[in-house]
Amino acid sequence: MNKLQFKLLVGILLAIGLGVFSYKVSVLGFPLVPSEKTSAWNVEAHVAFDGKNSPVKVVLQTLNRVSGFAVTDEFFIGAGYGRQRVSQRITDEQITNEAYDQNSVVIWSKRLADGKQDLIYSAVLRPESAGEMPKWSPPQNIPELRDPQFSEAEAVAANALLSRIGKESADMESFVPLLMQELQHSEKNSNAAFLLRNAKNSRGVVNVAVRLLHLSGIPAQSVHGITLGTASDARISHWLELYQNDSWHMFNVAKGVFSTPVNFVPWWRGEAPLAELTGGKHLQVSLSVVPDAIDAMKNVVDRIAATHPTFFDYSLFSLPVQAQATYRVILLIPIGAILLVFLRNVVGFSTFGTFMPVLIALSFRETQLLWGVGLFSIVIALGLGVRLYLEHLKLLLVPRLACVLISVVLLMAGISVVCFKLGIPRGVSVSLFPMVIMSMTIERISVMWDELGAGKAIQQAVGTMAVSVLAYIVMTNSYVEHLFFVFPELFLVLLALTVMMGRYAGYRLLDLVRFRTFIRG
Repeated sequence: MNKLQFKLLVGILLAIGLGVFSYKVSVLGFPLVPSEKTSAWNVEAHVAFDGKNSPVKVVLQTLNRVSGFAVTDEFFIGAGYGRQRVSQRITDEQITNEAYDQNSVVIWSKRLADGKQDLIYSAVLRPESAGEMPKWSPPQNIPELRDPQFSEAEAVAANALLSRIGKESADMESFVPLLMQELQHSEKNSNAAFLLRNAKNSRGVVNVAVRLLHLSGIPAQSVHGITLGTASDARISHWLELYQNDSWHMFNVAKGVFSTPVNFVPWWRGEAPLAELTGGKHLQVSLSVVPDAIDAMKNVVDRIAATHPTFFDYSLFSLPVQAQATYRVILLIPIGAILLVFLRNVVGFSTFGTFMPVLIALSFRETQLLWGVGLFSIVIALGLGVRLYLEHLKLLLVPRLACVLISVVLLMAGISVVCFKLGIPRGVSVSLFPMVIMSMTIERISVMWDELGAGKAIQQAVGTMAVSVLAYIVMTNSYVEHLFFVFPELFLVLLALTVMMGRYAGYRLLDLVRFRTFIRG
């Protein structure tokens, strides 16, 4: 492979790996640490009314398009009720308000309803960015001025009110607060009182304000929502969204000032009420918002499953839980292998076998490190004794390996029985060691012992054990396990680094140290 192909391959691997990793962290919000916590909010709307033994229909605004949040785990509870979810304008003769254009509603219906009726809508709001509260995001559409549809008398009163306020204001920042002040204290102005004669609550006042703003040439719409906090009971607060000078402005109706909402979640926009009832009486809607500190990783997985189902279906999180647990271990093997490459090719450690220390480290995950090293050393020492005895029998290679394997199995079984009888339960875990790997290790130590002497064989055995211990430390780190299970694309980065080590690691650090020691000597 020439240098251009090599650099191109490394560049592609790094670009894909780091690109996908950055996208999942910055856009999808995957946490970088396993123990990170985030907040989610359980929102519930309880609709109660009395039926009149007649057909009934209930329309409730639902959380659908909430900027900065993913709405998941939606449940619609109503015994014996049919349900229809509508995300577009409703053309039913009872519901013709244009405010439904941007909203999503649920329609409960029942042929006959009598007595006390209860309907419940619940959902979970999950922030799209972990660790911070989403900020208010302006609407994507630019509203057009529309006819406020005032009657002749209403038009006269509206023009008189706007003319008076216009003379007392200089710009939108002063015009809107004066307008809301006049509407909220309509008893002081007959024109405002006439326009608000049918307004029964603060939402009605806001709706009249929107119509007056359109008449005055300011595109506006009302937005109704809840404030996320620690209190369980929630109340609907009303804001005005006004568009002027190519930007959106938010006006706090309750405080009478322009400001940016804090912890505010828009529920619906427009003149429509939170709930409408046909065929019943005494409609009541109670809201509750309960914060919940949950695991950030679970929050992201649930949110991705709801908002990006295709991405979720082709990720490791779509596998069964048992399979996920298996891959959490399997994905650690390449980590140990890359560490082994670095220790052998860059540092200069000598080990038995290519990936033997990685498999030994994998078995240490079950036995724990100290017990694993001790039991492994005992089995290897006893196995070497058997191997040295077999040397006198002059057996061929394959029969000799088979004898060593049989001896290793018997030694492991004997150690387990003795440890169990002595009340040492950790000794039973010796059965988790890879028997074939241990047999090959014994054979290689024995061959090196014969060819290069005991010192060289023991030195390489110690190097193998040292690399196994280092690999165990890395492979049992919860942060490493989390990163490479959640972000498997990082293996492309490690693959690029491994390719670079395989091409450029021509001088090992330990060899350089030995060479300098030789020169000085």
